[in-house]
Amino acid sequence: MNVAGFFNRWRAKTTPRTAPHVPPVSQAEGLLPPLVVEAERIARQLMMGVHRQRRAGAGEDFWQYRQAMPHEPAHRIDWRQSARGDQLWVRQREAEGTQQLALWCDPSASMDWRSNDNLPTKRQRAMLCTLALAGATLHGGERVGLLTGPEAGRHFAGAYSLPRLAQGLAASMADTPPQSDLLRAHGQLVIVSDFLWPLERLEAVLRDVAARPARVQLLCVLDPAECDLPYRGRIRFESLEQDDALTLPTVEELAPAYHAAMTSHLDTLRTMARAYRAELTLHMTDHAPLPALLALYARLSGGKMPS
Repeated sequence: MNVAGFFNRWRAKTTPRTAPHVPPVSQAEGLLPPLVVEAERIARQLMMGVHRQRRAGAGEDFWQYRQAMPHEPAHRIDWRQSARGDQLWVRQREAEGTQQLALWCDPSASMDWRSNDNLPTKRQRAMLCTLALAGATLHGGERVGLLTGPEAGRHFAGAYSLPRLAQGLAASMADTPPQSDLLRAHGQLVIVSDFLWPLERLEAVLRDVAARPARVQLLCVLDPAECDLPYRGRIRFESLEQDDALTLPTVEELAPAYHAAMTSHLDTLRTMARAYRAELTLHMTDHAPLPALLALYARLSGGKMPS
């Protein structure tokens, strides 16, 4: 069973879109004020660390001692350390460098879906996670940019930039892969999607990004129904991206095979990500976003979990 193709194309009619139909851009723009506020709240809970470069500089954190050179200025000498022996020592600190974070949030129509009205759509949750990561990065004094939409290639600094980034996300409608040629050298990229793609498409994106000097993180946002296929009886599935439909008489008979196929698909995603020096974080829309974002943001910040 091609699980990615099934749920990327079909959505159960048991949860139809809200009428009257509103274009996705208008929906996203209408969500922006509360979405930005919630993203700011989550961003403040994320780790506010710096991206250390492991070289001497003007930072605050201790790196190493080095022997004092002839005619070393007295204010550079660590007199406490030097008092332990006959050698004068200088206390070096780590440099703090501005990090470039690039973000790509899946704009495809298949993200505009939820299995029931008590859950956010995948697009709503993906945008919230993207903006929360952006907000935490901006609050840390670093720069953030988008790889899609009208703001693609432009990097922003300062927490006041978050509404502008949110508007850029809302205006991103072309279902195109991340514009990897816009990646800054030695920056970081987070791709946010349901990744219900043909595997060859994902591999092409990862191969393209891996050819550039950037670290990559994948955040997979899924509705719980996409993992378990919880429907029973005769169900009509309608496409969000094509004018097409599919009716299945006894959906529950497919559930075991579907669950196995989805598990295999996620395992393949993880394996493929590792093969291209990327990591995958899974988030379900019926869970709070903070745990997944903490794990992802810790990796962006050097692998330490926030306390």
